[in-house]
Amino acid sequence: MKRIGVDKLAWGTSIFILFLLPVLVSETKIHLATEVIIYALFAIGFNLMFGYVGQLPFGFAALFGVGAYTTALIVHQFPGAHLLLVLMATALSGFVAAALIGFFCVRLSGAYFSLTTLAFQMFLYAVALKWRSLTNGDDGMGIIRPELDFGLLGSISLRSTDHMYYFALIIVAIGILGCYLFLKTPLGNSFLCVRENELRASFLGYNVFLIKLIAFSAAGVLAGLAGGLFVLFQEFVATSTMDLNMGLVPVIMTIIGGPTHFLGPVLGAAFYVVSQDWVSSLTNYWMFIMGGIFIFTVLYLKEGLIGLLKLEKIRGSRVAEGKNGSDIKIR
Repeated sequence: MKRIGVDKLAWGTSIFILFLLPVLVSETKIHLATEVIIYALFAIGFNLMFGYVGQLPFGFAALFGVGAYTTALIVHQFPGAHLLLVLMATALSGFVAAALIGFFCVRLSGAYFSLTTLAFQMFLYAVALKWRSLTNGDDGMGIIRPELDFGLLGSISLRSTDHMYYFALIIVAIGILGCYLFLKTPLGNSFLCVRENELRASFLGYNVFLIKLIAFSAAGVLAGLAGGLFVLFQEFVATSTMDLNMGLVPVIMTIIGGPTHFLGPVLGAAFYVVSQDWVSSLTNYWMFIMGGIFIFTVLYLKEGLIGLLKLEKIRGSRVAEGKNGSDIKIR
């Protein structure tokens, strides 16, 4: 069997299991799985800039927080709004915020880019903290999870853990698939060109600034949508959605999962959420353990956990003819 066939079979089986998960595990595990799914979309958006464009946005949680507060405010102020329209507005808010922030940031590179995005995140954090009449400050704002209305066909209550899980799974799957197809376009391929050598890309006629801005804006759509789903899932929003800790979450998930593979951040999100839940139940010093895992991954697993699952060394001769010698190519 060809390698691509094995990969498709593995991912197809995983998707099949995800749809059957509510039948197989308890409600508590479904709650955890929903969190994994939402964080996976967040990490995929982050890796669009980190893995594909080669820039590290430390302040990426700003876009997650914008989406979270947008959803909460719409649901709170317009309780009759259709849920899908709310999420469309949320995705749009992520796009607009990323375009505005990116306009100032993507012209920079290296540490300057990373720290400038972090500065914008801290600015938005301060706005959410101090504008109490709108956001309730550090007290946060609770919402009632709305129903999913299908018109004449009736509606589905998302108060059910299973229903919320399936809703998040479908929305996230659409978002990830859309990102994957976008990266297969000539515009998506130009991201890799810019990542490898910006100067050469500009000599070839690419508008490097515009390409980076488009990538950052597209990443903002995914981050904003993830933030909106997170609020619907938690039924609560607070400044923690864009604080320093949240800014580190997509970094850790992507590095652990593997930034050199499109679905690496998904694996990283699953590992991060599940291991954090398990380790924190054993000790109050779980952050030290997670930090140790992160350091080990950076030092010894250049492709993250996804590199182990590709089984290149084990299959040896079966895949030798398909290797191209590149350690940083993203598939």
